[in-house]
Amino acid sequence: MSTWGTPERVEPPIDPVDERAALDDRLEFHRATLLVKCGGLTPEQLALRSVPPSRLSLLGLVRHLSGVEAWFHAYDGQPDHQYFWDYVPGAQGSSEVDVTRADDDLASYQASVERSREAVAGLSLDAASPGEDYTLRWIYLHMIEEYARHNGHADFLRECIDGATGE
Repeated sequence: MSTWGTPERVEPPIDPVDERAALDDRLEFHRATLLVKCGGLTPEQLALRSVPPSRLSLLGLVRHLSGVEAWFHAYDGQPDHQYFWDYVPGAQGSSEVDVTRADDDLASYQASVERSREAVAGLSLDAASPGEDYTLRWIYLHMIEEYARHNGHADFLRECIDGATGE
Protein backbone atom coordinates (compact mmCIF):
# COMPACT_ATOMS: atom_id res chain seq x y z
CA MET A 1 0.00 0.00 0.00
CA SER A 2 1.38 3.39 -0.90
CA THR A 3 -0.78 5.35 1.55
CA TRP A 4 -3.25 4.49 4.28
CA GLY A 5 -6.90 5.17 3.58
CA THR A 6 -9.00 7.58 5.58
CA PRO A 7 -12.04 6.07 7.28
CA GLU A 8 -15.39 7.72 7.73
CA ARG A 9 -15.69 9.21 11.19
CA VAL A 10 -19.14 9.57 12.69
CA GLU A 11 -19.66 12.33 15.25
CA PRO A 12 -21.17 10.89 18.44
CA PRO A 13 -24.78 11.97 19.01
CA ILE A 14 -25.41 14.66 21.58
CA ASP A 15 -28.34 12.69 22.98
CA PRO A 16 -27.20 9.06 23.35
CA VAL A 17 -29.87 6.53 24.21
CA ASP A 18 -28.02 5.30 27.30
CA GLU A 19 -24.67 5.17 29.03
CA ARG A 20 -23.36 2.20 27.05
CA ALA A 21 -24.25 3.81 23.75
CA ALA A 22 -22.52 7.02 24.84
CA LEU A 23 -19.34 5.14 25.77
CA ASP A 24 -19.36 3.03 22.60
CA ASP A 25 -19.99 6.03 20.36
CA ARG A 26 -17.27 8.16 21.96
CA LEU A 27 -14.70 5.34 21.86
CA GLU A 28 -15.51 4.59 18.20
CA PHE A 29 -15.11 8.28 17.41
CA HIS A 30 -11.64 8.27 18.98
CA ARG A 31 -10.63 5.05 17.22
CA ALA A 32 -11.64 6.59 13.89
CA THR A 33 -9.87 9.84 14.76
CA LEU A 34 -6.57 8.01 15.13
CA LEU A 35 -6.95 6.50 11.66
CA VAL A 36 -8.07 9.84 10.19
CA LYS A 37 -4.81 11.36 11.48
CA CYS A 38 -2.93 8.61 9.63
CA GLY A 39 -5.01 8.73 6.46
CA GLY A 40 -3.29 9.55 3.19
CA LEU A 41 0.22 9.09 4.56
CA THR A 42 2.89 6.72 3.32
CA PRO A 43 4.53 4.21 5.65
CA GLU A 44 7.63 6.41 5.70
CA GLN A 45 5.58 9.42 6.77
CA LEU A 46 3.76 7.36 9.41
CA ALA A 47 7.13 6.45 10.92
CA LEU A 48 8.44 10.03 11.12
CA ARG A 49 9.27 11.14 14.63
CA SER A 50 8.01 14.38 16.04
CA VAL A 51 10.80 16.00 18.00
CA PRO A 52 14.12 14.23 18.50
CA PRO A 53 15.05 12.53 20.74
CA SER A 54 11.40 11.47 21.09
CA ARG A 55 10.65 8.18 19.36
CA LEU A 56 6.95 9.01 19.02
CA SER A 57 5.44 8.45 15.57
CA LEU A 58 1.96 7.90 14.18
CA LEU A 59 2.82 4.31 13.35
CA GLY A 60 4.12 3.83 16.88
CA LEU A 61 0.83 5.18 18.26
CA VAL A 62 -1.14 2.73 16.13
CA ARG A 63 1.03 -0.13 17.41
CA HIS A 64 0.68 1.08 21.00
CA LEU A 65 -3.10 1.38 20.84
CA SER A 66 -3.34 -2.03 19.21
CA GLY A 67 -1.86 -3.37 22.44
CA VAL A 68 -3.85 -1.11 24.77
CA GLU A 69 -7.04 -2.59 23.36
CA ALA A 70 -6.10 -5.68 25.41
CA TRP A 71 -7.96 -4.10 28.34
CA PHE A 72 -11.07 -5.37 26.57
CA HIS A 73 -9.55 -8.64 25.39
CA ALA A 74 -9.37 -9.90 28.96
CA TYR A 75 -13.11 -10.53 28.79
CA ASP A 76 -12.91 -13.18 26.06
CA GLY A 77 -10.55 -15.57 27.85
CA GLN A 78 -8.36 -15.97 24.75
CA PRO A 79 -4.54 -15.66 24.67
CA ASP A 80 -3.00 -12.20 24.61
CA HIS A 81 -2.94 -10.25 21.37
CA GLN A 82 0.73 -10.87 20.58
CA TYR A 83 1.02 -10.46 16.86
CA PHE A 84 1.94 -6.80 16.68
CA TRP A 85 5.17 -6.29 18.62
CA ASP A 86 7.89 -6.97 16.11
CA TYR A 87 5.77 -9.90 14.93
CA VAL A 88 7.47 -12.21 17.38
CA PRO A 89 5.07 -13.88 19.84
CA GLY A 90 5.90 -12.88 23.38
CA ALA A 91 8.34 -10.13 22.37
CA GLN A 92 8.33 -7.05 24.55
CA GLY A 93 6.91 -3.82 23.21
CA SER A 94 9.17 -1.61 21.16
CA SER A 95 8.82 1.94 19.93
CA GLU A 96 10.91 1.05 16.87
CA VAL A 97 8.76 0.71 13.79
CA ASP A 98 9.44 -1.11 10.54
CA VAL A 99 7.90 0.80 7.64
CA THR A 100 7.79 -2.38 5.57
CA ARG A 101 5.26 -3.74 8.10
CA ALA A 102 2.98 -0.67 8.15
CA ASP A 103 0.13 -2.55 6.45
CA ASP A 104 0.56 -5.37 8.97
CA ASP A 105 0.40 -2.81 11.79
CA LEU A 106 -2.87 -1.42 10.42
CA ALA A 107 -4.33 -4.92 10.04
CA SER A 108 -3.19 -5.79 13.56
CA TYR A 109 -4.79 -2.65 14.96
CA GLN A 110 -8.05 -3.33 13.16
CA ALA A 111 -8.06 -6.96 14.37
CA SER A 112 -7.38 -5.84 17.92
CA VAL A 113 -10.25 -3.34 17.83
CA GLU A 114 -12.62 -5.92 16.37
CA ARG A 115 -11.62 -8.40 19.06
CA SER A 116 -12.33 -5.72 21.67
CA ARG A 117 -15.81 -5.10 20.30
CA GLU A 118 -16.61 -8.81 20.26
CA ALA A 119 -15.12 -9.47 23.72
CA VAL A 120 -17.45 -7.04 25.48
CA ALA A 121 -20.55 -7.18 23.30
CA GLY A 122 -23.59 -7.62 25.50
CA LEU A 123 -21.69 -7.41 28.79
CA SER A 124 -22.86 -5.20 31.63
CA LEU A 125 -20.80 -2.11 32.33
CA ASP A 126 -20.59 -3.45 35.89
CA ALA A 127 -18.83 -6.64 34.74
CA ALA A 128 -15.48 -6.95 36.49
CA SER A 129 -12.44 -7.61 34.35
CA PRO A 130 -11.32 -11.21 34.94
CA GLY A 131 -8.82 -11.29 37.78
CA GLU A 132 -9.01 -7.54 38.34
CA ASP A 133 -11.03 -5.00 40.31
CA TYR A 134 -11.77 -2.93 37.20
CA THR A 135 -15.28 -2.82 35.79
CA LEU A 136 -16.01 -2.60 32.09
CA ARG A 137 -17.30 0.93 32.72
CA TRP A 138 -13.90 1.95 34.14
CA ILE A 139 -12.12 0.36 31.17
CA TYR A 140 -14.27 2.30 28.71
CA LEU A 141 -13.49 5.54 30.50
CA HIS A 142 -9.79 4.68 30.65
CA MET A 143 -9.71 3.82 26.94
CA ILE A 144 -11.49 7.03 25.94
CA GLU A 145 -8.93 8.95 28.00
CA GLU A 146 -6.06 6.98 26.43
CA TYR A 147 -7.28 7.61 22.89
CA ALA A 148 -7.96 11.29 23.56
CA ARG A 149 -4.43 11.78 24.89
CA HIS A 150 -2.81 9.98 21.98
CA ASN A 151 -5.04 11.65 19.40
CA GLY A 152 -3.67 14.95 20.68
CA HIS A 153 -0.17 13.59 20.08
CA ALA A 154 -1.30 12.39 16.64
CA ASP A 155 -2.55 15.87 15.78
CA PHE A 156 0.88 17.37 16.49
CA LEU A 157 2.64 14.57 14.63
CA ARG A 158 0.45 15.03 11.56
CA GLU A 159 0.99 18.77 11.60
CA CYS A 160 4.77 18.21 11.64
CA ILE A 161 4.50 15.86 8.66
CA ASP A 162 2.38 17.86 6.24
CA GLY A 163 0.81 20.78 8.07
CA ALA A 164 -2.62 19.14 8.31
CA THR A 165 -4.54 20.09 11.42
CA GLY A 166 -8.05 19.62 12.66
CA GLU A 167 -10.25 17.37 14.72
